[in-house]
Amino acid sequence: MQPPPIPVPPHVREAEDLQEALIRKMTPGRRLEIARDLYETAWNLKKAGLRAQHPDWSEQQIAAKLRRVFVTGYAGA
Repeated sequence: MQPPPIPVPPHVREAEDLQEALIRKMTPGRRLEIARDLYETAWNLKKAGLRAQHPDWSEQQIAAKLRRVFVTGYAGA
């Protein structure tokens, strides 16, 4: 049995609606630019995390793990 869903406060719903409206007004090119920036940020954060977790790994090992994580979506062992 699953727990009951957590109610979404009205101010959160309003913020989501505003964000959706702003995204809909963007050009496809701008949306693609934002998606690319988010992807690059996620890549850099994961890379920094891997370096912190595995200071002994070479750049090749870091790059291989990054590719595996971003291709499969799986960050486990």
